[in-house]
Amino acid sequence: MERSRRAGPGGRGAEPQGGDFRGNLHPAIDVQVPAGHPGDLSWLEAIAVAVDDHQPRALDEPAPNHIRVFFPSASDRDRALAAVVSAHGVRVRARAIRVSDENWAARSQADLEAIRVGRVIVAPPWCAPAAPDPADVVVTIRPALGFGSGHHASTRLALLGLQQLDLRGRHVLDLGTGSGILAIAAVKLGASRATGIDRDPDALASAREAGAANGVAAEVELRRQNIADLVPAGASVVVANLTGAALIRLAPVVAALAEPGGPVIVSGILGDEEAAVAGAYRGHARMAWRAAEDEWVGMTFRVPSRG
Repeated sequence: MERSRRAGPGGRGAEPQGGDFRGNLHPAIDVQVPAGHPGDLSWLEAIAVAVDDHQPRALDEPAPNHIRVFFPSASDRDRALAAVVSAHGVRVRARAIRVSDENWAARSQADLEAIRVGRVIVAPPWCAPAAPDPADVVVTIRPALGFGSGHHASTRLALLGLQQLDLRGRHVLDLGTGSGILAIAAVKLGASRATGIDRDPDALASAREAGAANGVAAEVELRRQNIADLVPAGASVVVANLTGAALIRLAPVVAALAEPGGPVIVSGILGDEEAAVAGAYRGHARMAWRAAEDEWVGMTFRVPSRG
């Protein structure tokens, strides 16, 4: 799920594709929350947890104590609204709405340029370098496709985490693949193959197109599946760019997907969520790397080796 402190309906700079959009109206819930924190979580985390089973597309905090969550259909939205009311009752004021993006995504994406993260260059097609340095890795992503253009700090931190590892000949499992940017980058950084998992069919269609455009379709397998339903598979490297709430809830599953001694890269973590996420993974792995950009944090954990 995409998330931003200040963003348009596509969260971190991506326009939701497909779904129940009438004109440019997006199904959403609007939640007014009180000041403070509901227990150990922030309100942003608490709302994310409440709606997580109902296909949220983007989570936005347009103003203090004001949260909006976008969905692919009105039915998903209505189920999420009921879940929020059930979880938080009179402490919040939640209502179903439709939000016009007024071509927000098209306007914002038109000016996007290539960005560099270490030796990885992520570029929209209109800004791809004509003659990159041989040491550079170029990933071409059309921002309007799915989620994950590389222009959000959480994606950049995950890309940076991948570059701390020797990926040659390894299998990378990308949880919540979105546009496929991390799976594609992993293969271009030397991984023999990557598997991208997402429950959103529109995101997977975008990822397939991106894989073909980058010449790695044969090496990137894409599967529609819920992360919680995955069984331990012994991936060489696991990367999960999710929300802090999802990373905490799924920590046992995510850690179990890595091979013994394997790294698990987690990103999508706000600074005030870091301690809770780190605590959730310490019971399954040890921290090996950490980086921060603005209010976002990325970390790598290594699961124990056998013996």
